[in-house]
Amino acid sequence: MTGSYSHTESFAEFLRRLWRAKLYLLAGALAGAAGGCILLMTLQPHYEARMIIAPALVQDTGDSLMRFESGAEALRRQIGFNQSLPSDFTRFEQILREGTVSNILSRYDGVLVQIAKEKMFRFQSDDDMTAALLPEYMRRHIRIAPLGATDSRVVSYSHPDPAFAVRLLTHLHTIADETLRQKAASETQDRIGWLQKELMQSANPDHREALTGLLLAQERRRMLVEMDQPFAAEIVEPPAAMAKSAWPSRSLVMLGSIFAGLVAGFTVFSLRRRA
Repeated sequence: MTGSYSHTESFAEFLRRLWRAKLYLLAGALAGAAGGCILLMTLQPHYEARMIIAPALVQDTGDSLMRFESGAEALRRQIGFNQSLPSDFTRFEQILREGTVSNILSRYDGVLVQIAKEKMFRFQSDDDMTAALLPEYMRRHIRIAPLGATDSRVVSYSHPDPAFAVRLLTHLHTIADETLRQKAASETQDRIGWLQKELMQSANPDHREALTGLLLAQERRRMLVEMDQPFAAEIVEPPAAMAKSAWPSRSLVMLGSIFAGLVAGFTVFSLRRRA
């Protein structure tokens, strides 16, 4: 009982101290609110742009046409046709923020200049941005998140210029998709050439049957690669920027500033009491 009474008394004394410090707390809260307003005026707003992508409908590894007996399966493993290989959409996710795409992006007019303008405070000078620094920047600022339980992904990017944020996401999709298309076209053509050569040299009926099936599959893949449609990822929802800035949060800045002012005011009161 004594311990409980002592604790209640201590808490009551703390409340009395808060009441005695009310003028300091008020002054601290006002100073904190003023500081929050100044901080909001100096922070550079960032606007988030988002797009939703999904696996392109034309994706096909040729596996649907390659259902052969064990001899054909062994041949497929020998020349690298493996059903466990990642899909083109998975590869799209993997390269979207990496060096290959970033190097091409750096050559687009005005991209490096606009990225250099990203800063925390308005009064800061523009950062230096080069093609060598761009891959690391992309890994830190381009966000890819799953959309629920679907295969779709939400790709987002924040920048002080909402129009540039939208343009950057559009460029990224175009570059990554075309990069994979060109790579697939080259690989498919190499496989077709190899299969045609082997087919001409082979006299074994089973071997020729397997080679013919593999060749048909690669011909089908070449047709899909050459179609005038998204190859690896299609845009379900085009890039668009939010009307309101995503950062900073005005409410959080103001609440944090006022709280800091209250703490500072109570600290000054306590120090003056001790003195």
